[in-house]
Amino acid sequence: MPPSQADIKTILTGALLALFLAALEQTIVATALPTIAADLGGFDLISWVVTAYLLSSVCATPIFGKLSDVYGRRPVLATSLLVFLAGSVLCALAPTMLTLILARGLQGIGGGGLITLAQTVIGDVVPPRERGRYAAFFSGVWAVAGLLGPSVGGVLAEHVGWEWIFWLNVPLAMLALAICDRALRRLPSNRRRAHIDYAAILLLSAGTVALLLLLSLAGKDFPWLSPASLGLALAATGFAVLFAIKQRFSAEPILPPRFVTHPVIGPVLSSLFLVFGSYLAVAVLAPVYLQMALGVPVSESGLLMIPLMVSTTLGAGFAGRSTKTTGRYKLPALIGLPVAVLALIVLGFEAQAVTPWAASALLMVAGLGMGPIFPCSMVAAQNAVEGRDLGTVSGTISFSRALGGAVLIAAASALVLGLYAGAMPGSGAATLEELARATPSAEARAAIGSAFAVLFWAVAAILVAGLALFARVEERPLRQHAGIAAPSVPE
Repeated sequence: MPPSQADIKTILTGALLALFLAALEQTIVATALPTIAADLGGFDLISWVVTAYLLSSVCATPIFGKLSDVYGRRPVLATSLLVFLAGSVLCALAPTMLTLILARGLQGIGGGGLITLAQTVIGDVVPPRERGRYAAFFSGVWAVAGLLGPSVGGVLAEHVGWEWIFWLNVPLAMLALAICDRALRRLPSNRRRAHIDYAAILLLSAGTVALLLLLSLAGKDFPWLSPASLGLALAATGFAVLFAIKQRFSAEPILPPRFVTHPVIGPVLSSLFLVFGSYLAVAVLAPVYLQMALGVPVSESGLLMIPLMVSTTLGAGFAGRSTKTTGRYKLPALIGLPVAVLALIVLGFEAQAVTPWAASALLMVAGLGMGPIFPCSMVAAQNAVEGRDLGTVSGTISFSRALGGAVLIAAASALVLGLYAGAMPGSGAATLEELARATPSAEARAAIGSAFAVLFWAVAAILVAGLALFARVEERPLRQHAGIAAPSVPE
């Protein structure tokens, strides 16, 4: 018997809670890192508390998506929650910094599975034409987690103890497991006999880790053109080539090569890589711009970022309602992205003269314009595949988003720091964190403002490229049934 409307609401609630847990863990530890280092020692390893979670979660997203297509959603989602839960407990009990980092890696594996499975199970029970409306909820969860994470982490670390950052996950993960498990039992089992390509999993994980290590450490721990950077780049390229070759001959590819040439999925992946990466680059670097170029206190810069987060969610919501009403998934993004481009161009021209609140308003407009592509891209891709590939395509999209974010944040940071160093020789700021901690002179503020002006124009140009790619997405009629009943579709 198919799931009832009440079951769908229950599944949605559990999926959103699972996604919230995974998203929250990406930001909640940031403000608690000094307290953790003071307690456990190993201050030189502190950045790995964040990096370990990022590395493992990005690697896990496509793998868990594929596994859910083979073994079924319920057991794989339950496994993701249990792995996340075990990682959280081990983090809370960690006696040293090294054990905490290892536990964060385990937690990230579960978190990556939650990110993919949360979006996949909605595709199982909600028809594509209705799915955009639900996809907007997921954008809201990311925004809320991004806003709450640093504040909650700081409060818990200061007043209760940093361990409670991780103990908090225990009741929430158990609640999500209880909510999802019973409702997901109503879904038809899509388990099938298949050979899992473990060699491809290892190659994908090795290549992704090498690339993310390069983007995380180059320019900070060692120069971009150092032997270490070149070695990581060579390793990432080599593993990627071997993985691509392996996928061509795999009966059950993790990232199917046919997705790249697919008239819907191919342009969706490339455009989302650029647009989501641009969005994260702006979201991560804008607080530094507000503080260092416009003189906004640290406590207020967070408040000025709220309009960007909220407007992105609103843009996603508008797109979801439009998709439901019109049955077309391209139009909202094709209208929204030019709005975001215009807002960033204006902000670039006025980067040094604009008031903090005007800058926040322009960022809000940019978020409103970028928001629609996120639910539209997921709806388009899920609508283009059979139900048996729903987890695979969802994991591939999550993987593309994560890589886009990592690559463009690193590129944006290098651009700002390079321009600032060229204008202010001997400034000594090798990272954004060092730049944000400095007390800039009027000359330094002008240099930072000029650097960010170039960044905003560069992001606008990348969004134009993303718009051109998304315009190539083939518009297909949205199916009226959910993924569990999806028939074969033409390539």
